[in-house]
Amino acid sequence: MNARDWLIAVGVVFAWGINFMFMKFALMDISPMVLGLLRFAFLLFPAIFFFKRPNVPWRWLILYGLTISFGQFAFMFLALSMDVPTGLAALLHQSQVFMTVLLVAIIFKETVLRHHLIAMMAAAVGLMLIGVGQHQGNAPVVGLLVVLTASFSWAMGNIVVKKLGAVNPLSLVVWGNISALGAFAVGSLWLYGTDGVSAQVQNLTWGGWASVLYLAYVASLLGYAGWGYLLSKHPASQVTPLALLVPVIALLVGFVFLSEKLNVWHWSGVIVVMLALMVHVFGTRRLFNSSSK
Repeated sequence: MNARDWLIAVGVVFAWGINFMFMKFALMDISPMVLGLLRFAFLLFPAIFFFKRPNVPWRWLILYGLTISFGQFAFMFLALSMDVPTGLAALLHQSQVFMTVLLVAIIFKETVLRHHLIAMMAAAVGLMLIGVGQHQGNAPVVGLLVVLTASFSWAMGNIVVKKLGAVNPLSLVVWGNISALGAFAVGSLWLYGTDGVSAQVQNLTWGGWASVLYLAYVASLLGYAGWGYLLSKHPASQVTPLALLVPVIALLVGFVFLSEKLNVWHWSGVIVVMLALMVHVFGTRRLFNSSSK
């Protein structure tokens, strides 16, 4: 990659890494459902007037929005509102990688490579260590399960994307999230009513508004645009490993700006899961051969 593309890559990874901190900030002012409602309202408007609807059936666009957006972020926002540390949530969220591999193997009958199996077993050990850390710490264990549910929703969304094939990623992000906006709107009105939603929006601080706008325009539109550009120009094997830096940045940002503390069990699990992700992406032979040079 040239210097400009590296700059774009670093910008996207950093934007996604601090994304969790802005989620936390917004959740200090509003509930998870209303945060989702505002995020996708700003994401769709005015972008929907500038992007043509992708040439795919509506049922797949609806399924895309309900899985990769509504399911993923409804549960992630809920987990963060339950005081799950942002860095830990960012790391556990990467378990979608392993879930996606398993789902693809089951649904599309794709072969699971040996290093993928090794990585998934190692990740399971890491998640168990993190579970022990959750039990030892203040955050509820159920919060870990909520994050994993968000990861499963993301994995299901990946299956939908694979089924769709070659589609303009930005058009899909915009038009595919109409159903996500509808689901968040129904959930918000059902839980809080019109007056309750209105009250939450009116009580948003300037920091809350800044967080909502960041989530909609920087993390979503600009982030996915930059990522799609990189994937269209460079091999996926060169681009996708950069996503491993997202939880690292989230952990550091949570530690520095949110005073989030992780115990030795958490850190042990973090290290094991990060190694598992590296094995999954690079393979054992390539990973250890490069490290021995």
